[in-house]
Amino acid sequence: MLCACTLAHQRARADDTEVDTETTLQAYDVQSPATSVVWSRRRLTQSLGLRYVRALADTTDDSRPAPSIAVHARLRLNQDFGDTCLVGDSLCFAVVNPARRGSYTPLANNGLLDMPLAYIEARDLPYGTETRAGRQVHYDAIGFTRIDGVSVRTAPSSLIAVEALAGALVRRESIAGTDSFVPDGIPRLALDPLERQRASYIAPEITSWLLGANLELGDEQIVRGSVAYRALLEDGAWVERRVGAGLTSHPLTPLRLSTHAVLDTIDPELIDADAGADLWLGPYRAHLELERHVPRFDPASIWAFFDVAPVWIAGVGASRQLTEAWSVDASVRGRRTELSVGADHDLGFELGTTFATPRDTMALSGFGWASGQGPLWGASVSGSHRLTMALTLEAELSAMRIDDPLRIALRGVSLYELLGARIAITDESSLQLALSHAHSEPIGQRLSFMAFLHLGAWR
Repeated sequence: MLCACTLAHQRARADDTEVDTETTLQAYDVQSPATSVVWSRRRLTQSLGLRYVRALADTTDDSRPAPSIAVHARLRLNQDFGDTCLVGDSLCFAVVNPARRGSYTPLANNGLLDMPLAYIEARDLPYGTETRAGRQVHYDAIGFTRIDGVSVRTAPSSLIAVEALAGALVRRESIAGTDSFVPDGIPRLALDPLERQRASYIAPEITSWLLGANLELGDEQIVRGSVAYRALLEDGAWVERRVGAGLTSHPLTPLRLSTHAVLDTIDPELIDADAGADLWLGPYRAHLELERHVPRFDPASIWAFFDVAPVWIAGVGASRQLTEAWSVDASVRGRRTELSVGADHDLGFELGTTFATPRDTMALSGFGWASGQGPLWGASVSGSHRLTMALTLEAELSAMRIDDPLRIALRGVSLYELLGARIAITDESSLQLALSHAHSEPIGQRLSFMAFLHLGAWR
């Protein structure tokens, strides 16, 4: 039998297996000059990613990718070992202990295990069809969302693509879920009756059903457009219906144009929009941009009843490649905030230069803003040096000045310094360490430490 199996002709199937892990340790303190409480954070974040791809057939004669099926999964653990204590006092609060009614906070959580991704995917099917089932992140002209459901995309040619999706919006109360892309305004938790009486601002858990569709048409060399629709259903009522549209054009080699807008159809208003142009002429690059943002909240939130402050942002900038290693850039930005009592205007500038060689990098930058809320300015210098093929040293120094007449306690100059190192373990694995110090007049001295380990392997 062994000889027969050895001599039998079999085709090798190139399965792809990939594993990556990321471990981050952060140690820092959080304190506001308006309170006597300090939050000591000792945060460990561990993530594990798995990907397995199996071809369903051999490569076709016209060199198109063969149909395949893939499984994607990622687990993430966030654990905090810090304390919440009074400044200069030994008294600490048990904010995550329900038995300590005087300091317990339902929204606080020292440990959380979540699953950002977990789906099975079929790709390169006939007519360019792709389909996913499970927990997935979706992005279109409206923005990001995460659902537990299904999505189907088909692109019979490079000039057209159609996509549809449906499922339950992933919330914090979902199985291994978080509130990453949910409407702002209302925290939702499963609490016992006594806890709910003490925390009336926390709403009961709810299932939100999401439906969406997306259409793309055209060639970007001339113009390519996209239209997206997304609706959110809760307790039999539509709480969100939005339409997004975008255009991208690259008519000439040195010119690229883009624009996109999002319309809220329940309370009709243009809530997000931007338009931009980039022009490359030899070593020069110029860009223009215009943006509009209007805050939006969960319709059941108290914040949805207050007047919002739409913001317009306009900017113009240019950069110049002086040599292969040296470049400079500058930009001017203006911001208009439409308040109920009038409009507030801000004007700011940014300057920067970068020098990069195969072994060294250095960057200098500065910014300044002038507005009715007081001037704000800052500057920073950062650099890195590759000491060996495996070891790179990094350093940064920055200063920022705040002079806000509405927040006198925050006035002053803040200084920040960082020393770090990056260690290449293999081509796919690395370790990064950083120790930083900050000082400001309202807060005083602050130290923080960060260690980041990335391990990757595939077959």
